Amino acid sequence: ASTDQGQKITLIRFSRAAMGGAGADAKTKVQQIADLNAEIIGSNIDIVLEEKRSMLEPTQLAVGPRDATDLVRQLLDTSARDKNVVYVVSDFRANQWENPAELRESLRQLEKDGAEIHLVNCVKTVQPNLAVTDIRAGDDTRAAGVPLFINVDVRNFGPGVAKKVQLKISSIYFAPEFIAAGEVDQARGDVEELPTILIDEIKPAETVSRRVQVFFPKPGQHVVEASLPEDAVAADNRRWCVVDFPEGEPVLVVDGEPSQRNAYYLTSVFQPGQRANTGIRPVVQNPAFLRDATPKDLQAYRAIYLLDVDRLDDRAVENLEAFVRAGGGLAIFAGQHVNLARYNEQLYKGGDGLLPLPLEREDVLPPELTDNVADVEVTDHPVFQVFLGESNPFIRLVTVEKYFRPKADWNPPPDSTVQVIARLRNRQPLVVERKFGAGRVVAFLTSLDPEWNNWAHDPSFIVVQLKLQSYLASSARRDESHLVGTPLDVSVEAEKFRPEIKFVAPGEKQGTRLVIDRTLQRPKDKPTFATAALGRANGNQTGDETARSGVYEAWPVTTEGVFQARRFAVNVDTSEGDLAVTDSQRLLTKLDPVKAKFHQADEYEFDFGDQPGINRSLLVMALLVAFLLGEQLLSYAASYHPSRSPVPVAAGVTR
Repeated sequence: ASTDQGQKITLIRFSRAAMGGAGADAKTKVQQIADLNAEIIGSNIDIVLEEKRSMLEPTQLAVGPRDATDLVRQLLDTSARDKNVVYVVSDFRANQWENPAELRESLRQLEKDGAEIHLVNCVKTVQPNLAVTDIRAGDDTRAAGVPLFINVDVRNFGPGVAKKVQLKISSIYFAPEFIAAGEVDQARGDVEELPTILIDEIKPAETVSRRVQVFFPKPGQHVVEASLPEDAVAADNRRWCVVDFPEGEPVLVVDGEPSQRNAYYLTSVFQPGQRANTGIRPVVQNPAFLRDATPKDLQAYRAIYLLDVDRLDDRAVENLEAFVRAGGGLAIFAGQHVNLARYNEQLYKGGDGLLPLPLEREDVLPPELTDNVADVEVTDHPVFQVFLGESNPFIRLVTVEKYFRPKADWNPPPDSTVQVIARLRNRQPLVVERKFGAGRVVAFLTSLDPEWNNWAHDPSFIVVQLKLQSYLASSARRDESHLVGTPLDVSVEAEKFRPEIKFVAPGEKQGTRLVIDRTLQRPKDKPTFATAALGRANGNQTGDETARSGVYEAWPVTTEGVFQARRFAVNVDTSEGDLAVTDSQRLLTKLDPVKAKFHQADEYEFDFGDQPGINRSLLVMALLVAFLLGEQLLSYAASYHPSRSPVPVAAGVTR
């Protein structure tokens, strides 16, 4: 500030550079995103910096310096005559700087353009930090009025052991009547604080999982929040998930037995009575339904059960394949009516069909002469996991008499998704699974009704069917968690919705909300749909509308005036909690041949004499004053000075 030549400072944050600007050239982009743009360094620069600093808000984006250095390089091309010094101010986290190959090339280009590069480190040691890294709903059935487990992961990114960690869980229930009325301000949700979970200790780099049960009495998109006490990084202490609770989970039951005995046992599990609500809504149909149904008809179901079905029409097979390929779940149960030849031809298809394995013949499991040998052996699979170990002996009481035997030389192909998840005691497969597209198929090679086994009379039957339904339906669920800074897109049928739409975003202060108006637009490539977005850079938008974590909402309204609130969980990138820093010497070695200088922020020394614009007259004046003072000191030391000590007086002598 005391120089007699103009010096300027441009300040660009990593986060602003990552979001970019709408300008076509570097100068225009810098004008849009820079906090200081070619600000003249004058006597009031400290005031300017303080005013700017007080207005800045830390973002929750997980971004590195690459976008900023690339933008600075474009900017320096327009100011080649000036001497430029680039200061990269960072905490130099290992996850961003440990492998700086691309960044090294960007810095090298800056250096070739004549810029000096200084790396200014803001931290010396790694601080303790805990983070909620994941929150997700379990695979159990999701329906209003049915409890659901929520799983939460907490990771210790700090260098020491964290003890007595308090994890708080909140469930947020949104009343349907507010959504129907479109009352944006009222639809904040009723918050219920669940009992705090106390984690005894979390070791460094360790992730612990805990789960809690939530309950929502009515259907809708409800929210669950997990939070930790404040620490070094506030943004990763809270995380949200949005869970869609329908009225119930509809499933299609197709029974090939004329008396529908199979459907009776299955629906008895799914709908045991008014006092027990499983949330599963079975619909029983005959095999002809699969032939006459449209793909849209089948999309209404979470899973389909084929119970002892003789054969299927080609149209029915096509519908089933489309259903499973799109994410649906299919369970196939054998029985006396099954036509093996048709199953192999229509459903197995040489390994390309729905059936996981080729079937050869019906077989009988001979009696076991040794006591305490179970007929069924299960694996560590979500359907049978609860039966592992000696602590749960129920499935050991299941007896199997008949089953379908696969071809003698069959084994699960090593490069496929086929796996045997339960076997008989003679090592023949009993339950086989495969993935088909985005969905799953589970085949039971024995009957569901007690014709070939006693399973339907055993308590384990209820557990297996409920677990099976949860597993089949989970492939169709889409629990989306968006990262901070990513756009939120909404698409609706254009003819059924009005053009206006409202977005609701978290405000600057906790608990506040920001309402943003948008207009639905029809894309040229999909004119039957109308879309709107929040946080997508366009025109004057900066792209930072989703820069805060929390729960976002979109409120489209139908042509009949009915609102359909949609919610999105927006969370920080889990890497933001990792505060491990890279070693300065190792970093400089990896940046070679870039000749960057590494400094600690609190030890930084600026070499004024080597910088452009230094006031030479002030320097000469200072040297002249020093020379004059030195001359005075030298003259004083070399001149004669009479002694000031008193002269002794002889006795009897008067002066």
